[in-house]
Amino acid sequence: MKNSVLGIKLLRHLANQGLRIFSTEHAQAAALEIGMNPAYISEALYHLKNGGWVTPLKRGLYAIAAYGPAPHEFAIAMALVTPSAISHWTAMHYHHITQQTPNKIFAITPRGISIPRSLTNTIFRFIHVKKEHYFGIETIWVDEMRAQITNLEKTLLDGLTSPEYCGDFSEVLHAFKMAKDKIRIQIIIEYALKLEKAVAKRLGLILDELGIEEKHLEPLLKLPMKSYCKFDPSGPAKGPYNAKWKIRENL
Repeated sequence: MKNSVLGIKLLRHLANQGLRIFSTEHAQAAALEIGMNPAYISEALYHLKNGGWVTPLKRGLYAIAAYGPAPHEFAIAMALVTPSAISHWTAMHYHHITQQTPNKIFAITPRGISIPRSLTNTIFRFIHVKKEHYFGIETIWVDEMRAQITNLEKTLLDGLTSPEYCGDFSEVLHAFKMAKDKIRIQIIIEYALKLEKAVAKRLGLILDELGIEEKHLEPLLKLPMKSYCKFDPSGPAKGPYNAKWKIRENL
């Protein structure tokens, strides 16, 4: 009973500090601040978990389930894997370039690690990317907590790389149409040139069809390609060849 009461006091102190997600290290520091013996922390956390006061996220990491709203799913994703950034279909939904609501939280990370995929009734899907492809990220605030998310341009390019994490390729093409007047053309081309050549060529064809002036597309046109690439990377190898963009239009 004593440790249960102390645990609630500890939790209230953490919540008053603005923490909705905390680590064992946070708890140890808070214990010292309230005059609690750190030796009691493990037992206190045990009682808090069993009492539904906290939700374990992974080893040594907890979300506060009392004293206010539960942590936002984006913030939980950031805590589960660091560094990481909300991406793909979830980012498309945030940027209002899809009319669909994904049933998973998608995020990219340059770390190749395994973490729980189902948590607090939410499925988290972490997609490993090369370190040099981990860019185009901005900071946002969700429920008074900071989170990282791919910006509009990088979100669209991630869709051209891995459309299977955005619903499908038709959903990505629809996103480009919805985003047409918001895309920073120079930025998205600069980003594309940092990625695989096939992604840059897909972007060129899409921007061309959206009516972007060809003078802006020169850097994409000049990229050398030894062979044709598929327009939809997840689709079959069939369809007409587009000689201008070295793309097989397999829609």
